[in-house]
Amino acid sequence: MGGRKIWICLTVSVLTAGWEIAGSAEEPDATEPPTTSTAWRDDMANLEAVRLINEAYERMPFSREFQGVLDGCPLDIDWDIGPNVPVAWKGGVAGLVGDEIVLTGGLWMPPRANLAHAYHVRTRTYRELPAPPVRPQYTQGACDGRSLYIVGGRGTGRTVYKLSRDAANNWKYEELPRLPEVEGAGRWLSAVGVLPGKWLFLVGGHPTGTPSEARDRPALADYRLRLDDPDAHWEPMAPYPGGPRALIMSAVVRDKLYVFGGSHPDPVMRENHLELAKKYQLRAPYNGVPNYRDAYRYDPETDSWKSIRPVPFPVLAGHAVALRDRFILLMGSADYPTYRVGRTTGRKDPFWTGYGDRILCYDIEDDNYSHVGVMPYGVATSHWVCDGERLYSFGGEPSHGYNENTENVLQIGTIIWRGPK
Repeated sequence: MGGRKIWICLTVSVLTAGWEIAGSAEEPDATEPPTTSTAWRDDMANLEAVRLINEAYERMPFSREFQGVLDGCPLDIDWDIGPNVPVAWKGGVAGLVGDEIVLTGGLWMPPRANLAHAYHVRTRTYRELPAPPVRPQYTQGACDGRSLYIVGGRGTGRTVYKLSRDAANNWKYEELPRLPEVEGAGRWLSAVGVLPGKWLFLVGGHPTGTPSEARDRPALADYRLRLDDPDAHWEPMAPYPGGPRALIMSAVVRDKLYVFGGSHPDPVMRENHLELAKKYQLRAPYNGVPNYRDAYRYDPETDSWKSIRPVPFPVLAGHAVALRDRFILLMGSADYPTYRVGRTTGRKDPFWTGYGDRILCYDIEDDNYSHVGVMPYGVATSHWVCDGERLYSFGGEPSHGYNENTENVLQIGTIIWRGPK
């Protein structure tokens, strides 16, 4: 296994509706992880395949593919596969608080259960946590290193929670001010960012109750919540310039919110796609749901947006990760299929099939992008977590039929900086 060792630990407990569980527990024993491969994935073969793919990309300057981008990338990623998630998972929120990575919300498939787990990084083991008090399916959220914020979701309505320790060192779900009444049943496929101790942002997304491919309503209002005022409520913020948009990727760097890409259906394109699929088993471009390259920066001090350099290719349904208060990694996904060693049910492809697997690095000082390479598996709606040295992705949505289009893979990437830190 490549990469450096990391020693991290945390214990989580939860308070919901009047019950609590202690915030300390015996540290799990370090054990050798079980074989990670599954009936549909060959992880060792795919680590070798990704090494070869990334080595090939190193031979081709990024500017040969896309004009005006940066050829020099500040980092490499050494990939490994960790022990499988106990239940296949997608569309949730994860965060590193202390020494464990907490996974909550989302869809735990195939039973669609309401679960939460924690992953102990040093021992590479999981333990089940008490579930959230609601079912935050396809929730959005963010973590500030002390608390995990869980905002809305397809099954949560207007509810907002904060998961953090109290004075007695117990972990609790604390309900924050609910989203405004105009939200109705809430939203999903949104972007959330947190400016520690100051702001919680909610941008874009899609109203619950209708499929993500049928977005015929105007753009949802964008909101922010002050975290340094106990009496604060969600307040409108300047409208996101991209218009109606879901599956956008966001990160907070230097007290500003950065937002990238996303998608939104075109009604004529979507109807054409459905007719093509029904009559001829063909597709319209983007399946009638165009994906976008535009990107913006939001300044909470002036409550204003500014356009930044567009992404070289469309990005959506992935996750943005801030590094060193200067860089933002865009961890997939884009509008093309990807393949790995394995099998896929219901298709002729003799491979594991996924979505966009390429990783970009945005430099906020240069306002430009470089290419980092590809990840082992191109999964969408996976909340990537970084502790400053390693990246972690649990499960996600592949383009295959196992576990109802949900994965149980744990991708681990050790960040290797080029040149002086």
